[in-house]
Amino acid sequence: MSTDLFIVGGDGDLALRKLYPSLYYLEINDCMPDSMRIIGTARTGQTREAFHAKIKKWLVQAVDPKLYSEEKWLSFSDKIHFAQGDATNPDALKQIGEEFFSRDNVLVVYLAIPPKIFGSVCQALDSCGLVTPESRLIVEKPLGDSRESFLEINHELSRVFDEKQLFRIDHYLGKESVQNLLALRFANDFFEPLWNNKYIESVQITVTETVGVGNRWAFYDQTGATRDMVQNHLLQVLCLMAMEPPSTLNADSVRAEKLKVLQSLKPINEHDVFARTVRGQYVRGNINSEEVPGYLEEESDKYEINPNSSTETYVAIESEIQNWRWSGVPIYLRTGKRLNKKHSEIVVYFKRSHHNIFTGVGSDRCHNKLIIQLQPDSGISLHLNSKVQGLDAGIPLQDGFLNLDLDNHSEPMKHDAYSRLFFDVFRNDQTLFVSAAEVETAWKWVDQIFAAWEKTEQKCEPYEAGSEGPKRAENLVRAVGQNWYDGEYCPVEFT
Repeated sequence: MSTDLFIVGGDGDLALRKLYPSLYYLEINDCMPDSMRIIGTARTGQTREAFHAKIKKWLVQAVDPKLYSEEKWLSFSDKIHFAQGDATNPDALKQIGEEFFSRDNVLVVYLAIPPKIFGSVCQALDSCGLVTPESRLIVEKPLGDSRESFLEINHELSRVFDEKQLFRIDHYLGKESVQNLLALRFANDFFEPLWNNKYIESVQITVTETVGVGNRWAFYDQTGATRDMVQNHLLQVLCLMAMEPPSTLNADSVRAEKLKVLQSLKPINEHDVFARTVRGQYVRGNINSEEVPGYLEEESDKYEINPNSSTETYVAIESEIQNWRWSGVPIYLRTGKRLNKKHSEIVVYFKRSHHNIFTGVGSDRCHNKLIIQLQPDSGISLHLNSKVQGLDAGIPLQDGFLNLDLDNHSEPMKHDAYSRLFFDVFRNDQTLFVSAAEVETAWKWVDQIFAAWEKTEQKCEPYEAGSEGPKRAENLVRAVGQNWYDGEYCPVEFT
């Protein structure tokens, strides 16, 4: 069916940096809907030519040169129009609709704007008659800063669009490596008998960055690492890693199983919050031999830095899923800025057998580990023990990896997370989008952590930029005799 994509905030930072390059990928993959039209809107006027020039400038920076051609750009830009107007004004939207939209087309609306005006735009769309049962709405995070604020935002959306029309984006779910968790879990039968508390000792889920907050200081200071990363990205990865097999691979079944995981998370209250969580804030340090400022020393030409800010730029949490499969298995969540490396990974530690026949020098067994690397590269490594070659009286052991590299190093990536999610919206497939119940339940779990921090006055612990984080964070995993995994995965060199 023919589709009109209406991007509110069409010349904003998100649209220029992410949305148009992602749509260009759909163009070069011949995955655009029939007779596709893309209408970007903003309050400030500009010609269509100037709008195209602005989009092209960002697009050529984002797309690999091997994937860019003037022919494809002309084909893509021919679909793009600009409409000036206030998207909260029904009269302005009615005029835009009469000029650009077709009643026979499916209208997809992307709100690339602050959540505080989501409701006003939705009400204006409904008032001028642009919303039909076939219409779809895409909304960006952050969806509130608590369960209460999310429910307020969601109420505004639900007054106009029902749940089947709402597509809540978490761009992590569009990543190939994250989607591959479903294939790894449910397409490889030998994992299923081992994927439980009888054989798994612990799990680590890590998303770290080397960059600081940059020019997002004001936003970040109101948000922090827990709200920015744990409530959505890390908990969604946790759900895909830990969920039960869905009855079918459709949106309702997958989202229902993810919700069960979130509902089974063990609460963290004031009695155990210090033992199970670590908050941190980076101070001055060195990254790649370059000195970088601390969080309270960042420069901002737009906002005044609060020298007394207690916002966390790092958080580590010991979580537990209280169900028959995972009860008793600590699942460690870790995220932070200005750390020693940028990487996202899941590390599954398998239990050791109590009987060890390999004794003596050189016969220490490593933990068998499954390392699922999500970014910057994607791959899977299985950490195993094997015999050292040679004539020895015993059987000395060495550790090594079985590797599966999921990246095609010979060709540039022809899509990204957003292009995959756009593709699914156009196909009306909600599998990789987050339901209202998931968001509400995730906020409920995170809110009680914040309440416990406030009640116990738990402070942020300083850590040097370029380090692995606060020292006390090591104590979380040492309780099970481990360290945070910071080793290699897929140690394969490509020429």
